Amino acid sequence: MTEHATPQQTWIVHPLRERWKRSVLLSLFLTLVFSGVYWRFNLSVMLLSAIFLIGSLYSYFVPFRYTFYEDEIVVTALLYRRVKPWSTFHSFYIDKNGVLLSPFAKPSRLENFRGTYVRFGTNREGALAFIERKMSE
Repeated sequence: MTEHATPQQTWIVHPLRERWKRSVLLSLFLTLVFSGVYWRFNLSVMLLSAIFLIGSLYSYFVPFRYTFYEDEIVVTALLYRRVKPWSTFHSFYIDKNGVLLSPFAKPSRLENFRGTYVRFGTNREGALAFIERKMSE
């Protein structure tokens, strides 16, 4: 990517804000779990379990920014940045929340680990149109 390349599309997805009812229930559940761990064990075990549990829900708590350039895709979040050229992707799979860009031409078990998942957020139509255009080139 050149320094002065202009992004074709940019949007931010933050499930914690977008799904506020689910987020309230998740907060109540986590409070209940952490209280039970603290009551059963001690503060250090509770903090350790909080780190692991909240860390596993990283993509739910942290906003992700998706930026599509003509030659690459950039996904950024807190302490995370992934830059992939469009030429690395050979297929894609759409679901209700996003699209998995796969580096494999045929279905593989490694797709979830090697691919890039792009959440739609409020940009479903724009993202799909851009991805379909880039994948057909």
